[in-house]
Amino acid sequence: MNKLLLLLLASVTIGLLAASVPSYTQQATTKDQIIGTWKVLSLKGLTAGLVKYPLGEQPGGYVTVTATRMWLLFVDSRRPAPASAALNDAEAIAAMKTSVAWTGQYSIGEQSQDGLKATARVDTASSPALPGTDRVYFMKVQGNKLTMKSPGVIEPMTGVTSALVIELVKAD
Repeated sequence: MNKLLLLLLASVTIGLLAASVPSYTQQATTKDQIIGTWKVLSLKGLTAGLVKYPLGEQPGGYVTVTATRMWLLFVDSRRPAPASAALNDAEAIAAMKTSVAWTGQYSIGEQSQDGLKATARVDTASSPALPGTDRVYFMKVQGNKLTMKSPGVIEPMTGVTSALVIELVKAD
């Protein structure tokens, strides 16, 4: 009887310990999972509790992650086509304000409940203000979806510092 009680007590203890492990360690995102091409579904900026969409509610674009480099290109899908291939000054300004693109090598940091930390050092970008800066994202893969969260960056389209949440779906 004592052995049965000890076995039951041990089973309950193991079950409680397993349940107390944080769920993010059970669903940890790995570097291999983020590698690939991802199509943007949404891009939200969170500033002072307000949600805004710096590139509209249905942005277009992609993020590609290789073993050492990531790059992204996002545009406001509502922007009008220019009158011709040669943009006039107003069209060039509008194009710059409705898009963002950058690339850089990245490193992987710790895993947290927000995801796998990736820090990219921007070396080339559509905005001359971005090269030499770090872009930090917490990346979480669930099925065929990737969520990238930044703790706070200056949006090159608006100049506002926001926490960004980018939702993407696997494209390749």
